[in-house]
Amino acid sequence: MHEGSDLLREVLVFLAAAGVVVPILQRLRVSPVLGFLIVGIIVGPFGLARFSESAPWLHHVSIGDPESVRSIAELGVVFLLFMIGLELSLERLRAMRRLVFGLGGAQVLVTGTVIGLIASWFGNSPATSIVLGAAFALSSTAVVMQLLSEGGRMASPTGRTGFAILLFQDLAVLPILFLVVALAAQGDGSPVLAFALAMG
Repeated sequence: MHEGSDLLREVLVFLAAAGVVVPILQRLRVSPVLGFLIVGIIVGPFGLARFSESAPWLHHVSIGDPESVRSIAELGVVFLLFMIGLELSLERLRAMRRLVFGLGGAQVLVTGTVIGLIASWFGNSPATSIVLGAAFALSSTAVVMQLLSEGGRMASPTGRTGFAILLFQDLAVLPILFLVVALAAQGDGSPVLAFALAMG
């Protein structure tokens, strides 16, 4: 019961803070996405919660436990996937397959390779460079989708191309996670075999 009340308090803290900060930023013509990021920083474990020992009242207006934020973040991911599902149908995916798998795949491959080479140049191991390249080749679907929606560009050629690239990046997350597991198991055997088994 205590965990449930803590979760409810944290959700209310975040929503109340967003209800104050986001309208102010909208009045200043700043994206609400930036507002949510600022709210997260302010009320999060590394914002006001850091000072809750010296000022105990801050415990009631901040989120101190990083693990408890995970459930809120997972809920946000569920809503994001739902929004993407509303935007996407099988027919639309079939019509956009060249953009999704062609341009989206090229973006992830080229960007990941360039970032991996830069990471390698800074002295990282090949496995670390690959993971860094793959991770930094992805962008935030939530941020870009929100910006496209705000600008009314979802139906424009730019919006469709951006959506296709974001969709491929979302599809690439699972193979990248398997790749990380395979590279972590490198000492126990072939990473290629581990990756193939994970993908299977």
